[in-house]
Amino acid sequence: MDAINNIEDRVTRSKAKAALVKAKRAKAVNDEDSIKEDNTSESKVEEKINFNQTVCQKISEKFPESIDAEQNDDWIQVKPENWLKIAKWLKSDEKLYFDSLQCNTGIDLGEGVLESRYNLHSMKHLHKVEIRIKISAEKPDIPSVEQVWRVADWFERETYDMFGINFIGHRDLRRILLPDDWEGWPLRKDYEEQETYHGIVVPKVKEGWE
Repeated sequence: MDAINNIEDRVTRSKAKAALVKAKRAKAVNDEDSIKEDNTSESKVEEKINFNQTVCQKISEKFPESIDAEQNDDWIQVKPENWLKIAKWLKSDEKLYFDSLQCNTGIDLGEGVLESRYNLHSMKHLHKVEIRIKISAEKPDIPSVEQVWRVADWFERETYDMFGINFIGHRDLRRILLPDDWEGWPLRKDYEEQETYHGIVVPKVKEGWE
């Protein structure tokens, strides 16, 4: 009986040892995979930063003095004057080929400054970039790009409707969400609702709207 017990003990210890070795190997593999994922993530961030810098440099070389001094690794700040020419080039350049405008929207940065943002994507090269353009709220003029990317038609109209950004050259720039004779630009920080609209009281309290 003792001999049998000794054999069972050795088998049990052997199984436990094998399980421990297996667990250590699995942990080592998981740690290695985690390191690879971290390295891959860091590599993607660096790649994005380098790509943005490359595009920014190309724009600066092609269109001198068109880049705003204020820059960021996540986007490219462009002056409004040459935006239409830059947009056409970004779409037609073989190495960049930004053939898709995925989004264009606006934002009120406060202190009388508005900004229009463009998210561009290349279906061919699978890279993307964000362009931002600042303008004064007193003269919110930006060249329209709806003839470069047709989808910009409604994007620009909605941005105009909400922020009052005037997209010069748009073939049909008018409100798209609100009535044509609505007063003001609802997403500006200084917006104040009109008291009435054609005799209808405009509610100030949006209770139950959300």
